[in-house]
Amino acid sequence: MKSKTINTCSTRVLKIAFFFILCFNAQHIFAQDSLLDKRVTLSFKNENLPNVITKIEEQASCSFSYTSNIFKTNRLVSKNYFNEPLREVLNELFVKHQVYYRIRNNTIHLQNNTEKGQVSGKLTTVDGNPAPFVSVALQGTNLGATSDENGYFKFSAPEGEYTILVRSLDLKEQKQPVSIVANTNTKVNFILSETSEALKEVVVVGNKYSITSKKESEYVARLPLKNLENAQVYSVVDKELIKEQMALTLEESFRNVPGAAPAKTGSGMPSFFSRGFQTSENFRNGMATYLRTGIDLANVERVETIKGPSSTLFGAQMTSFGGIVNYVTKKPYNRFGGEISYTGGSWNLNRMTLDINTPIQNADGLLVRLNISRQTENSFQDQGNNASTLIAPSISYQVNDRLKLNLDMDFLNVKGIVAGGWITGATLGKTSFKEMNLDYRQSLNDNSLVSKQSSNNVLIEAEYKISDQWISESKYAFGGGAYDDLYIFDYIWQNPSSVDRILRAFTDEKTTRKNFQQNFTGDFKIGKLRNRLVAGFDYLSASRITRYDGLGYGDKVFEPANLDNLAATPVIRFENVQAILAARNTGQNITKESTYSAYVSDVLNLTEQFLVMGSLRVDRFISDGTTNSLTRATTGKYNQTAVSPKFGLVYQILKEKISVFGNYLNGFKNVGNRIQPNGEVSIFKPQQAAQWEGGFKVDLSNKLNATVSYYHIDVTNSTRNELRNNINFFVQDGKQKSKGLEVEIIGRPFSGFNYVASYGYNDNEFTRANANIIGKRAQGTPEHVLNLWASYVIINGKAQGLGLGIGNSYVSDTFLDSANTFTLDSYNLLDATIFYNRPKYRISIKANNILDEQYWVSDGYYARPQKLANFMVNMTYKF
Repeated sequence: MKSKTINTCSTRVLKIAFFFILCFNAQHIFAQDSLLDKRVTLSFKNENLPNVITKIEEQASCSFSYTSNIFKTNRLVSKNYFNEPLREVLNELFVKHQVYYRIRNNTIHLQNNTEKGQVSGKLTTVDGNPAPFVSVALQGTNLGATSDENGYFKFSAPEGEYTILVRSLDLKEQKQPVSIVANTNTKVNFILSETSEALKEVVVVGNKYSITSKKESEYVARLPLKNLENAQVYSVVDKELIKEQMALTLEESFRNVPGAAPAKTGSGMPSFFSRGFQTSENFRNGMATYLRTGIDLANVERVETIKGPSSTLFGAQMTSFGGIVNYVTKKPYNRFGGEISYTGGSWNLNRMTLDINTPIQNADGLLVRLNISRQTENSFQDQGNNASTLIAPSISYQVNDRLKLNLDMDFLNVKGIVAGGWITGATLGKTSFKEMNLDYRQSLNDNSLVSKQSSNNVLIEAEYKISDQWISESKYAFGGGAYDDLYIFDYIWQNPSSVDRILRAFTDEKTTRKNFQQNFTGDFKIGKLRNRLVAGFDYLSASRITRYDGLGYGDKVFEPANLDNLAATPVIRFENVQAILAARNTGQNITKESTYSAYVSDVLNLTEQFLVMGSLRVDRFISDGTTNSLTRATTGKYNQTAVSPKFGLVYQILKEKISVFGNYLNGFKNVGNRIQPNGEVSIFKPQQAAQWEGGFKVDLSNKLNATVSYYHIDVTNSTRNELRNNINFFVQDGKQKSKGLEVEIIGRPFSGFNYVASYGYNDNEFTRANANIIGKRAQGTPEHVLNLWASYVIINGKAQGLGLGIGNSYVSDTFLDSANTFTLDSYNLLDATIFYNRPKYRISIKANNILDEQYWVSDGYYARPQKLANFMVNMTYKF
């Protein structure tokens, strides 16, 4: 009986003791979480860590315990925190710098030489299936893992308090706090908000159409507007679609743009024809460039094409009345990753690319990314080759919660043979290249005439959050290019069997554009009306130094090519050209100009669904003229002021789903003064373009995005010749009109299947111009452009990741000459790709121009033959 009583008492004592232990531990755990969740407001400016710790102790009513040698450097802290959880502050100040902490009662213990514990768990989707290939990481560190095929993950980390993040491509980021104890396995499980089917599509297909269909851009309106809120029409081609199509150059991406006919300038710079006009300049991250090469897509995140005259926000020096191109470069992101890729193909194509990104472990908020490419390829013709090298570093630094700095650069060098351009003589008497006596693979060029070209870009950005409503953006861009000898043949077809060979020789050229831009962007209310406003100042200076000889324009220099007996036609080699140039005394032409601009644009919500946009630019252009280094004479000096308005209306019939819109857009081009034959000086106004456009937009999440619009553009103040007493005078009353329809549809009707389809119709003519072109179309502008790309990827099963893509681009007839007598025939390009995409690698095979079409593309004056049927193979490893 006594023994039983003793056992009963012992049991009661143990239960009471266990209860008190639980209460004590619970109190400790709750106290720990309560301390870490406490919100603090702190401000540090160049303060050492002991001072930082003292301020935290005062704000959080806690104490720190640490040894004096725990901090490896005399780091100074400049950072502001407003109402932030203490956990986030400690993670950013200490864990990112490999100083870890533990909580004991109300004391924070700092340590660096700590033992490690293990974190493991399982990720599942909302419908209960494993979530494979999803990134799991400790916030503020490079510690983490990727879940395996069954959704499990595990990794080791030093003892301490952390926030664990789960993320993958287009998934919503999830996070939760975790305490890691030395020599202990801590279990953490996540249930993602996505279904297993959606996750598989993200992992296998990527995020191309979810991003493209949203079409959100910070550059189009220089405001953070959604597509349905923007009264202007634009298109976006992102890196996932570029990869799927295995595109290598910017002009290849234009095949996804409604109404755009891809082209290329004589020196290889990308351009396209849109809405009856040629666009040959390219913005980079919304800022100026001055390219002297093409653009390698290895460093391009997305390509944006903004339709119609766009001078109000982008000025006159780089814009076209048909639209502009803005390519957005790849930016650093907050985790280690990248890929290495090899592509081989027809005509000895060899291409290597490397994309590597990393946060800098001991530098708070510093991210670095580097893209490199090297490519060599021969021409499909009998002569021709090129080699290019791209180096593109990018650095991002989050100084504090208000200030972010970016440094973005690229350096591209190209060496090779420039393809010659073909034009027709007045006596030819033929209407198409199909009637000519020349092998399509015959170039009439020579591999000794090697050209060297380069383009360099540097962009420095500072973004500062003034308040919750206002942001300041300061940007400086340097864009430059050079020709270290550029040789371009102009082939003038005088009759079906004879071609004049003219050589344009740029023995040296350097170009520079310096662009400074300051924008203040606000999102605020006046009364109950929401305003999104940007006010800015833009300064652009440009210079061009060139030494140019047109060998054959004027006096005859080279023998014509006899197409009936090519073997007897002398080859024009580098040595021949150098001997001719050495006998000449050609000076340099130095051109300088600058522009000062101020602009403002406001989007006003009259209601949640009815938006009004109003914009205005005042632009002052100063031309210092062109000075010849031999004659010392300067010509072409003038100043000009222009005002450019822009208006838009948007009404969302179904909020965030369907909208109707209308816009008035203005574009202008500066026009210099002219000396008339009688000695008088005519002072001209800027050439003007006015566009009226209306249409509707549809955005049904990631299932369907569509834009349909009709536009009408009137161009006035064009210069032309007028005959007075048999003497040609220059007058400024020329007119041109362009109108048309554009349709773009991006769809994802079911999982794994995506398509991009577009159509453009354009009717343009000169209504008041020189007699020989009145009623004629502009050179190189097609009436119809139809593009389609569709792909299907297997999402489930053993063949998961296997996909097929097929596309077709149709461009109707265009005219090579201004009189519309010589036709470049329509062409139909059929391409297809098969690929196998896995989280760690990708294998792709593509066939281009499957129908083996012989087709010519205009650059607005010359035409060049394009590649015949060819193939490419790509292998990519991702890490």
